[in-house]
Amino acid sequence: MARDQQLILNRYRPIGETRAGGFGTVRVAWDTRIQRKVAIKCIELDEVDVARAALPGANAAPVQQHEPLPWEDDPVFEDADDGENSVFDLIGNEPLVHSLAHLPGLDEARTAAMLSDSNIVAVYDFEVQESTAYLIMEYVEGLTLTELLHRHADRLTLDVAAAVFAAVSHALEVAHANQVLHLDIKPDNVLINHQGQVKVTDFGLATLADASGYGTAGGGTIGYMPLEQMRQENLDVRCDEWALASLTYEMLAGENPFLAPDLARAEDAIEDAELVLPSLCWDELDPAVDDVIFFALDPDREERYASVADFAEELEPFLGDPKRGVRELAVIVGHADDEEEEEVEAAPPVPRIPLRERITELHRRVAAHAVGAVGSGAVAFVAFSNLPQTSGIDNPLFWGLLALVALAGALKPHLGALLAYFALSATLIAHNAPAAGCVLLAATATWWYFGGRLSNADANVTLAPPLAGAFGCNQLTPLVAGFCLPPVRAFGALAFSLLVSVLLGAFGTYGLLGWDALANAQLLSGMDLQANIGHMLTQPALWCIVISWIAATGALAAFRLRPTRAFAVLGTLAASLLLLAGICLAAWVASGQATWMPSLNNLVFTLIPIVIMLLTCILVPEPYYYEDEEAAV
Repeated sequence: MARDQQLILNRYRPIGETRAGGFGTVRVAWDTRIQRKVAIKCIELDEVDVARAALPGANAAPVQQHEPLPWEDDPVFEDADDGENSVFDLIGNEPLVHSLAHLPGLDEARTAAMLSDSNIVAVYDFEVQESTAYLIMEYVEGLTLTELLHRHADRLTLDVAAAVFAAVSHALEVAHANQVLHLDIKPDNVLINHQGQVKVTDFGLATLADASGYGTAGGGTIGYMPLEQMRQENLDVRCDEWALASLTYEMLAGENPFLAPDLARAEDAIEDAELVLPSLCWDELDPAVDDVIFFALDPDREERYASVADFAEELEPFLGDPKRGVRELAVIVGHADDEEEEEVEAAPPVPRIPLRERITELHRRVAAHAVGAVGSGAVAFVAFSNLPQTSGIDNPLFWGLLALVALAGALKPHLGALLAYFALSATLIAHNAPAAGCVLLAATATWWYFGGRLSNADANVTLAPPLAGAFGCNQLTPLVAGFCLPPVRAFGALAFSLLVSVLLGAFGTYGLLGWDALANAQLLSGMDLQANIGHMLTQPALWCIVISWIAATGALAAFRLRPTRAFAVLGTLAASLLLLAGICLAAWVASGQATWMPSLNNLVFTLIPIVIMLLTCILVPEPYYYEDEEAAV
């Protein structure tokens, strides 16, 4: 069986290979014990390292060079190299404990393990099997900063830059407080998860301070290491400061001027680089930021800030809001995942793509605006058809106002709904139903201010009664409210929808499940709408339907708090049972307790919305609340 088909360390099931890390390859794997994803850095060992790992005490703690080794003053070990239990066996006169401290990956594991911070990728374990060392780390699902800068540069804002800078600088401050230098800060080692949280990874080059300082570095990445690191001079915290400044400059200026094919030309680039002023790349960026960044990028470390904390204190006031940046990063990472899935699906051989994966954000947006246009237009059609000043298909004012409301609904569904229901209120007042018209007018204004203007979803839920109800399928309204909105807003939209449904039912059907659009597009002359409304409200069967709507909306909205397809389906099924119970109870009350069986018409037009909503749960990708923040006023 191939290696990638076997469990790593008899525990981790490989899922895929992500990227190259310091001294190894990072793979994504599934922890079969704890049931979670992890990242595993796989480091191939040479013969000496394999021998080290095989010795007893391979998990011994590293001994720092400045500390006296335990055998230096112990007479027991004075002639240890001549005995059969020599600690120098296999290593070539190198003390065992000290040699194990430098086993590839072990230093990184121990260094990262002592840096417990939300902005540093956590290390869970380190093990050796055969000729491979495995470093088990936290899996960060998302993007690297490199991917963000290359693939989503158009979405980079000062808020995003602030979020990245704040997180990386904080991670470095934590490391430096623990006497650790990272020595390889670069975009590849900055990870961003789905929550927009930024984490620093790969302490493979990190060095610990001893009594004499940090010492020198054995590597680095051109473009992100200062002169002293390239020249292998003694290092301090200003080395990481320079790397952070280089990374920040790249975010703000759009390029890294210090990249070069070799060390010699990299040194020239640092000493003679012609740097673009970052403030010239952003209209809203204070020119004072240039001096701060160039100060931290000075080739002479003595001219830089004394610490990363000092650098951050000077730079952060010029950048954006890190909290907003985190929210923006979460959106960017989410969209990037969608794009990546589409690319994978499009790669040859092309498998059959499920319908739900073909429904994009654009499709959902177009559908929301289409519902807004049609729903607003339908309400406006009824309203303007019954106003004396606008009635008549040959009246240009009728078509002009109708087009205006429909256009408003297409651009901003919440605005179209507001105008449409205001027009319907005016129509009711003009048709000797002033009380009903005033109630609708006040309810419309209240609903719009507290809920309707927040998103397209809020508006479109309240347009369900005139749209779905026109075909007798108004049972869709509570399902849509519970599916699309959080509980509080769902109940608010449902309350307004109930009012609209009662008004439409007063046109002639005297029920909530639908209204005859063809027969009642125009109000009948002499119709007493207020009397009809009063008659409806005295029917116990109607209140059975109202209670079932409220219960169904609450149940579905509660299930939808868990944003998974399974909970969406379960919530829809629970809501459906409540709606069916409602029409059965209404039939029992209306028949004088003679039968629970609803009419065939009511049963069929309840099952149709249920089927529609179940199909929606299955077909809609990532079934969460589909709110459009752009709709907000």
